[in-house]
Amino acid sequence: MSAEDLAALDAMGERERLAAEMALVEPYFDADYYVASLPELREPVTDPLEHFCETGWRLLFAPNRDFDIWWYWASHLDPADESVNPLVHYALVGRDLGLATKPPTTAPSGPGAELPHDRPVRRATLFAGFDAEGVVDEATLILVRELARFSDVYCLFDSYLPDSELAKLREVATEAWSVRHGAYDFGSYSMLARDLVGWDRLQDYDEVLFVNDSSYLLRPLDEVFRQMDAERCDWWGLQATKGLAATKHLPSNQFTEPIPLDVVRDEMLARYEDDPIYDFHLASYFLVFRRPVLDDPVFRRLVDGVVPQQRKRLIIQKYEIGLTRLLIGRGHRFSTFVPALYPFHPVYSSWAFELIERGFPFLKRFLLYQNHYDVPGLAHWKDIVLRLTPDAPVEALEANLWRTGAADRLARSFAVERGADGEVHVPDWDMTPRRFTKLDAAASRDMRQWAFVVDRATHLLPDNSRAIFEHVAHDPSIKKVILTRSRHVRLAGENVEVHPVLSPEGRHALMRSGIVLLVERPIRAAQVRVSTERHHVIAVRRGLTLLKYSRTAASPRTPPDLQLSPEGPLQMLHEAPTRIFDAVLASSDADQLAAVASNWTTRYADAWRTGIPAHDFLIGDDLPADLREQEDRLREELAGRRLVLFSTTLRGTGSKAEPYRFSPAEVDRIASAVASAGAVLAIREPITDLERAYTQAFGEHALDLSELRWPSVHAVLRATDVLLTDVDGAALDFTVTGRPVISFAHDADELSDRLLYDLDHMFPGPVCRDTSSLVEALEQALDDPTTTRQYSRVRDLLVDHRDGHNTRRVVERLLALTPKEVLA
Repeated sequence: MSAEDLAALDAMGERERLAAEMALVEPYFDADYYVASLPELREPVTDPLEHFCETGWRLLFAPNRDFDIWWYWASHLDPADESVNPLVHYALVGRDLGLATKPPTTAPSGPGAELPHDRPVRRATLFAGFDAEGVVDEATLILVRELARFSDVYCLFDSYLPDSELAKLREVATEAWSVRHGAYDFGSYSMLARDLVGWDRLQDYDEVLFVNDSSYLLRPLDEVFRQMDAERCDWWGLQATKGLAATKHLPSNQFTEPIPLDVVRDEMLARYEDDPIYDFHLASYFLVFRRPVLDDPVFRRLVDGVVPQQRKRLIIQKYEIGLTRLLIGRGHRFSTFVPALYPFHPVYSSWAFELIERGFPFLKRFLLYQNHYDVPGLAHWKDIVLRLTPDAPVEALEANLWRTGAADRLARSFAVERGADGEVHVPDWDMTPRRFTKLDAAASRDMRQWAFVVDRATHLLPDNSRAIFEHVAHDPSIKKVILTRSRHVRLAGENVEVHPVLSPEGRHALMRSGIVLLVERPIRAAQVRVSTERHHVIAVRRGLTLLKYSRTAASPRTPPDLQLSPEGPLQMLHEAPTRIFDAVLASSDADQLAAVASNWTTRYADAWRTGIPAHDFLIGDDLPADLREQEDRLREELAGRRLVLFSTTLRGTGSKAEPYRFSPAEVDRIASAVASAGAVLAIREPITDLERAYTQAFGEHALDLSELRWPSVHAVLRATDVLLTDVDGAALDFTVTGRPVISFAHDADELSDRLLYDLDHMFPGPVCRDTSSLVEALEQALDDPTTTRQYSRVRDLLVDHRDGHNTRRVVERLLALTPKEVLA
């Protein structure tokens, strides 16, 4: 066998290659060990060898006791190349070359590197940040400023940052960038070392730090560097940890008291090699490497080879645990600021505050909002921290926590308390769908209690639900229950309650609600099945739509209900499917067909042709205060100029989710066409778009009207004169205003199977597939905003009501509903 055989495998078909690889690795595969060492899987493994060759090796599952997939991969192959099964490589090439299949268990580490004493230590920090809202707040700046006291800091955010936020970083750091790469913190370390800073520049430093923004700095780092500067080691971290969720049952993870670091290095490391899944590592939020590691080509290859992973577990096993194991196996001596290995991951458990009391400088944000070890009393974290570190900047840290932490997780975390009996009391946030159904069957319902479930995509109240809420907000006879997820939602009104949908209070409120308003199937929106036998479940929809966002009646999973039969014209072969919704909102006969098709099991007769409530926000004068404030603020910014809004959407996965990459010349043509008409171009990208490609492409040529800055699309659309979209349902909703719309359908061919309508026949304005036609359409719309016959035809097909009373009609239907009679 030789390397040429690897090339031969590439030429085979998928099934042929799988069979060949199974035959190659079978002599080295221990099926019993493989199955016994697997973590819990969704489905049982019927053919272990096939499972390993098809799936297991990519998930780093060990084929036998003496072959570690990632060690071999990172040591002998390209860590970024996921095309070759490492065990196949060993069978064809590695065995004959005598390549090691796992780290040596007896080889001692080296003496460790010593820092220079005749001059100041030269340090560089590669700082990995992330912020979904594109904000650099004070909590992050506190950490970067402190790191800048000891090192040159190079920051990379794995998310879009506007220039104003990058400027904050550049005031305190050596340099800062924002690039959406999707490979988490190690992806930022990799890009910084390989591309933005470069290994040549890093050659000038004695130490290079890998630090991320997941920790709150409580005290200065002077003592950390003073202590660690005196250590002889090749690399160090703040603390080590042992164990994962999938390995907590292992005997090696059953210790309950700290183990001194010397004992770990001298005695325990060899024992950890016997675990079926290696799970010891130095915590990766703060790692420091000295020259022996920095000059190691295998270390550099691993860092250079970081690529996005499909699962967070692979990030941990490849780049966190994998890095630790690789460096230990290569003889690089490590040390830690905390002089012992604590049980679990101590910074996420009750040990965290003991460590802080002993001088540990950080508090992990994840501990506060996730609290997966059920630490009691975290609602009082500020008081605890101030008692231990009186100068900690807790107000800045709290501001970051409430902005970035998931609201529902914070509520659950802060509800864990220790009772007077000394026992830890954990609220029941894990109610299963089956238990909910059982309790729901016994619950009494109130037709004057309406549950408003937030949109799972935005974590805000859907626009149609918001319009309905505002209509009844000050009616004290109706209890309005807002069921939230990860964002705080506070709306003014009488008799209003707000609960996280997953909380015990939220679950019981949902049971008692006679009417439930949501934007998608209950199992997705609320993670339980809200029965239409007991509740009135109303699909409010996100508005008119061009794209299929939910399961449709044409789904291949849907069984046929009717079939021709010689005994009669039609015979029912299946019982009618269980209704997911009692009703779905619609705006016309044509829209009724689309609404029913996109919400399978809803019957045609169940569609309410009341009109879309949120359309009232577009053409009415009675706006909620926050929407009015946003519109006024935008109009003030426009200063009388017309607005061309480019509203974009994310759709599909992989290549189909790629935005159009405008060239600088194309940007100039579009921006010039808008500016020459005395108008303003603005970009509105969805809250889930972390790359913000269009905002970055147009830069200073366009205003940023993203969902993060302007939550209400209707406040923005009210101020919009021409709407440009890359295929978005907002275009259909916008027709009620009578103003021009343009489609930039650069990927129309790829989208054909996801469109509810034929785009060229059902889009109310020009459909442009390239920038030349787009510029022409923009110039025409700005020169003459008169809409076409096509526009009027589409609007008349899709919108029956343009009187501003859609919400009133919906509320009248809701008030007319009667309690459901449930047979015992």
